[in-house]
Amino acid sequence: MRSAAKSTVRATFAVFALVAAVSATPARAEKRLALVVGNNAYESVPRLEKAVNDAKAVSSSLQSLGFQVQLATDLNRRDFIRQLSAFMDKVSPGDLALIYYAGHGIEVRGVNYILPIDIPPVKQGQESLLTGEAVQTEKLITDLQERGARASVFVLDACRDNPFKTGTTRSLGGARGLAQGTPPEGVFVLYSAGVGQAALDRMSDRDADPNSVFTRVFLKEVQKKENTLVAIAKSTQVAVRDLSLTVSHTQVPAYYDQIIGQLYLASDGAAPAKSAQEAPVASNKPARPPVVANLPPQPSQPKPSQPTARAVFNNRAFNDYLKRQPQMVRADLANPNAVANCDRLASYGSDVPDSRAPRVRRDDIRVKEAVPACVAAILQEPGTPRLRAQLARALLDAPAKRDKVAGLDMLLDLAKDGYPAAMWRIGICYYGGELLKENKRAAAFWFRQAADKGLGAAMSDLAYLHERGEGVEKDGVEAARWFERAAAGGHPGGMRNYALVLDQGEAVPRNPKQSAEYLLTAFRMGSPDARESLFRKHASWRADTRAQVQELLREFGFQVGRTDGEFDGNTFTALEALRASNPINAGRVE
Repeated sequence: MRSAAKSTVRATFAVFALVAAVSATPARAEKRLALVVGNNAYESVPRLEKAVNDAKAVSSSLQSLGFQVQLATDLNRRDFIRQLSAFMDKVSPGDLALIYYAGHGIEVRGVNYILPIDIPPVKQGQESLLTGEAVQTEKLITDLQERGARASVFVLDACRDNPFKTGTTRSLGGARGLAQGTPPEGVFVLYSAGVGQAALDRMSDRDADPNSVFTRVFLKEVQKKENTLVAIAKSTQVAVRDLSLTVSHTQVPAYYDQIIGQLYLASDGAAPAKSAQEAPVASNKPARPPVVANLPPQPSQPKPSQPTARAVFNNRAFNDYLKRQPQMVRADLANPNAVANCDRLASYGSDVPDSRAPRVRRDDIRVKEAVPACVAAILQEPGTPRLRAQLARALLDAPAKRDKVAGLDMLLDLAKDGYPAAMWRIGICYYGGELLKENKRAAAFWFRQAADKGLGAAMSDLAYLHERGEGVEKDGVEAARWFERAAAGGHPGGMRNYALVLDQGEAVPRNPKQSAEYLLTAFRMGSPDARESLFRKHASWRADTRAQVQELLREFGFQVGRTDGEFDGNTFTALEALRASNPINAGRVE
């Protein structure tokens, strides 16, 4: 079954990038636009069978939801750029824009690219040739953002088997999978499979469905017009996971939610009435964010010369802090490096998907430098919640209690805005009794809020609470489920933890191969715990899991010698070579 499943694997990677925007002009009827592309007929890499079918099916589905669809298939690079340009020209501020792509994709040093059908054959060392001929996925998201759309949706359905893999020498790109791209603020991201996972093209050789496993599920879920995009993501996640497990394959779609309010893809979608959710500490519960539904039809307005502004965030606590610290307003606002300095001095690192720098340990935060740097950065970019979260992080380590309280107040504002990293950090305050009375149940509540919005660090911490029975019922199976979601969502610590769960086989069936894949991917992403497990504590892992690590290193083209699970100098050399030449930086600036 394993070999059959491997032969039918086609990775499907889906990204929904939704960027909320507001306008000072009267509301007008939005356009709902979609560009749908499917590529099968590759000239120099393996041809595909279902990409065009998937694109046509998605096109029909989107039309039924009220989208104006621009469908194109088997595009070379020049035609691809022309289609993109024509589509971007149609998008106006206040519109809902969607791009769907099905075809080959590849990750090179942590950056994802999609491939036109005339991509030339390239080998290891020819990365510049590939990146010059391919299309970087992050640029597509950026281009849609710059058009000022009310919401932008980006769906990428790309093959996860490396089309340039040789099998005998070091191939260009990763052995499998795309890297989890770092979404900008105000973005919802859904992947059809987690980091290091391959998505199934079909269930078996007898599977006659014309669509990939992820797409067939998504097409059903997206037609449930009463569901928000978050609900669609969750139901798709469960259905795909359950389907893949029936053929002994692990595929868990991962998603991130950094959107204020809710979005309905259907043109007649409406927010159903829901009862209020009980919170363990009602006074600190974030207010339910406003629903982002369809704008009502209005008389057409002249197009503004500039894109509309991004969503307005609640800066009350930050403004109150500046009133008490007026000297902070004199921060070097003209410093072009203000944002970069804030990131460098107070970044959460890979714990938060939208971080832009390596993690700064709390013990290493230089408060006197980090606070003014982040204040200047926020004054330059008041609509960037990451910067306020980093200022709050620095203030929580300030010596004065008043500053600590200001930091917590900023986190509460961010939580009301729907920013998951703030919810997670509030949970940490409750867990450790930092400024707030220790309350494990409240910690679990806040971790769950952030976990439901796709934050891997919160999922991993929630799993830890279930494992220990702190604030929630002790439940090893539930802990394993949250570790799995954290891993699929691209959180390095969650990957290492779920790798251990799969190695031990107590809460879930043992799976040495999946365990090795997660462990190596966490190592490629720079996880210190994964490195410790591979270099110093490898003897505590099962022999068959260690052997799978060596087999994967051979597949990457680095392992020489034994693959019996006994780590030696060759294995450690191969690990170092893998990390040096094929890292996944998770969107951070190293």
